[in-house]
Amino acid sequence: MADDRRQPLQSASARGGRQSGHEPDKRGLNTKIHLAVDAHGLPLRVVITQGTAADCTQAGRLIAGLTAEHLIADKGYDSQAIVEQAGSQGRTVVIPPRKNRTAPRS
Repeated sequence: MADDRRQPLQSASARGGRQSGHEPDKRGLNTKIHLAVDAHGLPLRVVITQGTAADCTQAGRLIAGLTAEHLIADKGYDSQAIVEQAGSQGRTVVIPPRKNRTAPRS
């Protein structure tokens, strides 16, 4: 039984985009969830942003006012500002460097 409520996807030429793909364009309609968690993985702070926002722009909001010995994050949070903020708060930074980082850190 066909579902009459479904709208057909626009053709590639109507979208003005890819000719061979069958997926519609996302148009940036997505979100990111940034979490600060404790040592047990329990959330302490949540920030939700647009999917196009860079991860490193939210780190200051996530770690401000939290007490911890270490800051563990992925490459998306590797910036000198984050390292300096965490260092000023007495945290050891454990973030793998981005491949395009010009000044290596220890």
